[in-house]
Amino acid sequence: MESEKLGTPAGSRLLEGALGLMVLAVLLDAMGRTKADPDLWGYLAFGRLFWETGAFPYKDVFSYVPTLPLWVYHEWLTGVLFYPLYQALGGAGLQLFKYAIGLATVAMVYLTARERGASLLSTALVLFFIQLFPVIGFSPVRAQVFTYCFFVTTVYLLERARINQRWGGLWLLVPLQAFWCNLHGGFLAGLGLIGLYSMGEGLSRRPLWPYLRVMLAAGLVTLVNPYGWEYWHYLWIAISMPRPQITEWSSLWVAYQKSQIGNFELAYTLFIIGFAGFLAVRARWRELSPILTLCLVLYLGLKHLRHLTFFFLLVGAYMPALLTRCLESLPWGTSRSSRLWPAMALLLALTALLPAYKFLSKHPLRLETSHPPEAGSIPGQYYPVGAVAYLDCHRLSGNLLTEFGWGEYLIWTLYPRCRVALDGRYETVYPPRVAQNFFDFINQKGNSRQFLDDYPPDLILLAPRSKAFALISSLPGWRQVYADTGSALFVRHP
Repeated sequence: MESEKLGTPAGSRLLEGALGLMVLAVLLDAMGRTKADPDLWGYLAFGRLFWETGAFPYKDVFSYVPTLPLWVYHEWLTGVLFYPLYQALGGAGLQLFKYAIGLATVAMVYLTARERGASLLSTALVLFFIQLFPVIGFSPVRAQVFTYCFFVTTVYLLERARINQRWGGLWLLVPLQAFWCNLHGGFLAGLGLIGLYSMGEGLSRRPLWPYLRVMLAAGLVTLVNPYGWEYWHYLWIAISMPRPQITEWSSLWVAYQKSQIGNFELAYTLFIIGFAGFLAVRARWRELSPILTLCLVLYLGLKHLRHLTFFFLLVGAYMPALLTRCLESLPWGTSRSSRLWPAMALLLALTALLPAYKFLSKHPLRLETSHPPEAGSIPGQYYPVGAVAYLDCHRLSGNLLTEFGWGEYLIWTLYPRCRVALDGRYETVYPPRVAQNFFDFINQKGNSRQFLDDYPPDLILLAPRSKAFALISSLPGWRQVYADTGSALFVRHP
């Protein structure tokens, strides 16, 4: 066993425990973001509408421009759950939930690695290497957190069935999909995993039908949603549509070229890819189903940034077993070296104090809504809290044209007094032509005034650095009544 090769069993356990503490502190620090994600306000607005009206919202009520006849909101159950939690415990409740489901995700990665035969030490080391995955996927608080947790849970159940050749546990994927599909559209990743394992096991001439039967049942249960077949029609459109305005849908290289990610993030991603490749070659990895899954998810991650989190999670689940094989081949076991493990364990435990301090110093239960915008930041990273206070104080109301990244915050804070033009729910709510005209106005492309002419607003709230700001400032009939470092409010002037 590896613990014997690493020295005394007691010394090895000390080292593993200390490394586990450090990994826990590092992962919590990575999850410790406190700036509210723009999508959160959309969830809360939906949840408020659901609970206060007593009816399911099938038609959008937050926008003043033409909308789709059916509002297919694939994150509806997230809003239904988040709203009472926020009402009862505020931002702290949502943050606590985020940390809980984040640690549950890490636990499922750990269990998968151990099921595959990885040692505690190898699992902790790989978890340390993928420590930045929460930075990408665990901003407070997105519906994606359910997808990440359920994704790894699916991998665990698939690996357990594949390794032990026992199929009963696979049927847990059916109720899992029933909840998942109503919490977030990422449930497609779960169906994709089952399909990849079906393919891999079939090509490996191993039992195939248990996976196919479960895949059929898991697919059919996704029809248990408020929209029926229309949900799948929406998903087909949503998957195929381009999203050039949203950073996380950019490829890794495009994001780097546009400075949406920096040198460190690029180097880190390349290191993880290289690390996984080295272990696969060094351990002579031959398990076809995990290999297919890891390669496809890597391709998707390079194509769209938002999928990199799935790749990092798979590295955490698959690679520790390969690392264990590599470590077991090393000559660790001398009595002299075993005396070093307690000292190393103490050093690791002390090292864990730094990320723990960083995590606590962030006030991790706080949910922030405003920061003065910094040079190079984009409008979506700042909330116009001052402008909202001005609108409230002066009781201004009407149709409000605003930045894309602010829309959901404004439907949460200002509805029903104000309705917005477009917001982050855009593919679920708005016809493509309306959305395109909106982005032409915001980016000042083509006939940029068409949107103003077709859907005239009563109020306009923009970032001073916005390309549309200069246009509105020069147009007759508009008067600026409020400004701060991040936003400017215009009202129609008779």
